[in-house]
Amino acid sequence: MNIKSRIALHLVMWLVLVGLILFVLAGFTLYWTLEEMSKVQSTREFESVGLQRLIQTIEVEGEDIRFDPELLEKVRDSGGWLQRIDEKGYVTDSFFTPPDVPSYYGPGQLTAYWLRKSPFPYRLSLWIQEKDGVVHTLLYGMTNRDDDFLQQVIEEADHKNNEILLPPSIQNQLKRKAGWVQLLDPKGVELASFNKPAKAIKDFTVEELALRSIYPDRYGASIVSHYDQISGQTWVLSYPLPGTTPGEEPLLTPESKALYIGMGMLLLSAMLVFGIVSYLFGQRFGAPIVHVLRWLTFLRGGQYEEPANADGVPLSQDKRGKRKRKYRIYQDVIESMDSLSQTLNRNEKLRHETEQLRNEWIAGVSHDLKTPLSSVKGYAHLLGNAEYTWTAEEVHTFAKIILDKSAYMEDLINDLALTYRLRNGQGAPTVELVDLNSCTAEAITEAAKHPLYPEGCIRFTPSPESVYMLVYKPWFQRIVDNLVANALIHNESGTIVSIRVQAVGPATALLIFSDNGSGMDEETADRLFERYYRGTDTESRTEGSGLGMVITKALVEAFGGSIEVKTAVGQGTTISITWEAEQPPRV
Repeated sequence: MNIKSRIALHLVMWLVLVGLILFVLAGFTLYWTLEEMSKVQSTREFESVGLQRLIQTIEVEGEDIRFDPELLEKVRDSGGWLQRIDEKGYVTDSFFTPPDVPSYYGPGQLTAYWLRKSPFPYRLSLWIQEKDGVVHTLLYGMTNRDDDFLQQVIEEADHKNNEILLPPSIQNQLKRKAGWVQLLDPKGVELASFNKPAKAIKDFTVEELALRSIYPDRYGASIVSHYDQISGQTWVLSYPLPGTTPGEEPLLTPESKALYIGMGMLLLSAMLVFGIVSYLFGQRFGAPIVHVLRWLTFLRGGQYEEPANADGVPLSQDKRGKRKRKYRIYQDVIESMDSLSQTLNRNEKLRHETEQLRNEWIAGVSHDLKTPLSSVKGYAHLLGNAEYTWTAEEVHTFAKIILDKSAYMEDLINDLALTYRLRNGQGAPTVELVDLNSCTAEAITEAAKHPLYPEGCIRFTPSPESVYMLVYKPWFQRIVDNLVANALIHNESGTIVSIRVQAVGPATALLIFSDNGSGMDEETADRLFERYYRGTDTESRTEGSGLGMVITKALVEAFGGSIEVKTAVGQGTTISITWEAEQPPRV
């Protein structure tokens, strides 16, 4: 899956997750709002809604029936009582029941009480409903104390001008509850009042009085009224509801309050969800992008590696080296950045090495050409000076020295160029499959022709079996020449060089150069393949540029081999070359 598909899939998953969370929040908010509205309705109309909720919340544990304690509390607060009767009319459960309430009802008796066909001291509400296969019958009885108190007020009240005159006991009772009494004419206009708040309603319409009687929580006060059929006047008794200011209507109705709280909860929850999701989304998708941008800043500054933590572990990986989850979506980008970093780092090292080799080559050429060039320049000045007359023999001597120095400079330049090419990884022009025994024998024969080497100073022992490898013969000849020269030139006369070819298994070939010379100390052996460490100046040298052992090591490595030296003072020197052998040619 490419990065575009991964990002699209992750976005869809996040959107689905957010949608599910919002759906759950909306469902919870709707449920809570409906529950609150149901509570408001049950408080307002307990005779129907409250009794229905009581049956809906019944819990049966064996033979015991448990009612909702909160709803039972509303029964007590309303000044009422509650009974549950079975199908035979016997009371099975009762709450807050006065002593004068019967514990058994006959069919006709209950109906007569309920329909007010027979005198009963309480107003009855009846609710019958089935739940879980059981029929529940609830009786809710209530005495309206406010009705009785209003009747007392009417009997003992008198009014004069705009005021209602009441006995002190009734006045104290009204003031203690912050209640007030109003007398209305047949049109609902106030005639007189007692203890009425300044902001209380003065005149009532038909709708106003009816709504305030049914929905007291909407207006902040409960109302009890009595209509006098003879005079057409209406007495109104009002009490403020708990938590309200007498005479003032609440800013919100209970339904609106529940609705606004529900909407506020949903809005705040949605904002919280979006905030958390935005943060997680930023960490999930933004943090890797910031990491890549920081990585690019590192690359621009020449730091070719991934940003890491304090322990040196790359930020996109854990301690086990595995990619962290939030970085996996950008796996392709991070792998490309890592590849780019490695390439830039490799190129920087190569550039540095190339620059260093170039500087070394220029410094080497400048240094190594200075002495022979001075000799050539000096003898040229002598020949060109008109004040001196040189004999033919002297001119011949000068010319021979100039030619010798020129040849040295030519060899030096060629060797430096070869060294530079080998260090830059340039391989042999062409290679061919040869038998190492015969190829070494030919190279030794050619090297032994040197006029300074005494006869018989080089001995060769071939391998019993043929050993094949890929070589470029001119370079192989140079290896043999240099190692033979190193053994014979730097040792006293009479030194013998022994060369042998040895096969080590089917895949490895050894070419070993041993001499019985004076050997070398440890420091000399460690620096044998450095430039000029065992070289001589141009005046005392026999031949060569001083780069023989350096070139030898580079040529051996160009053939894919390795070279090592074993020596000790007074015990001679052994130089071993290891190469990868090839399969013999097919006949």
